[in-house]
Amino acid sequence: MSTSSQLPVGLAPPERMPKIARVQPYLIGYGACISIISPSISCYQLCKLYNRKIPPSQLLRTSLMIFPHQTLLKVAQMNMSTPVKEYLNPWAAFAAVGVLQGVVYGQANVHFTRAFKFVSPVPTLTVAAVFRGSGFAGFRDMISQGAPFVLSGSVRESVFEPVLGKDSEVAKWSAVISTSVAATVASQGMHNAQITMQADQSLNYSETVKNLWKKNGVATLWKGAEARVGLLLVVNLLNELLLKPAWEGD
Repeated sequence: MSTSSQLPVGLAPPERMPKIARVQPYLIGYGACISIISPSISCYQLCKLYNRKIPPSQLLRTSLMIFPHQTLLKVAQMNMSTPVKEYLNPWAAFAAVGVLQGVVYGQANVHFTRAFKFVSPVPTLTVAAVFRGSGFAGFRDMISQGAPFVLSGSVRESVFEPVLGKDSEVAKWSAVISTSVAATVASQGMHNAQITMQADQSLNYSETVKNLWKKNGVATLWKGAEARVGLLLVVNLLNELLLKPAWEGD
């Protein structure tokens, strides 16, 4: 199916354009939609891990300051991940998405840590800083986005269609939502480890795990998951609406 056939008449890129140009409206829309809410979610999770309360109005103002940066970084991230999907598979693509997401989350996490002084000394925004915890990030997104992207079709066919009927839209979205929630909660520990490592640049991988476990115990595995469930539901719905047409088009 052509990517341009998914857009309204007048908005679809011409078929003669190279694929990389045709998919840009999808990726720009994808990046902008996610960047409206993602920075605030990142700050909320840092507040949970560091037991801080920030007034919502102040959190939103601080988030809006990095909306353009986050959108550009997200579009760049998905453009760089697309060739991985083309030549390998979606699992590898989402692992790459996770590592590159370190730049997106990293810029936000360093921004908020500096603004609200979650740790002392405050971190510096460098290339090395935003890639900290990339190992955690790769596994996180392979689970949180890769599993719903790859498995939601099978879940729909085996669990929801026998009850709701074949080709049911309710069955389709029920599968996307249920796999998204399960995968997000399953990957929350990895996410907490990555954002902690970005906020506190004195920690290495093993020290990050020890630090989190000392402060939060077994709750490290799910603390803040409610925020990511909301975000990942949006992300995985956008995967269905925008990313699949971009990645699966001719």
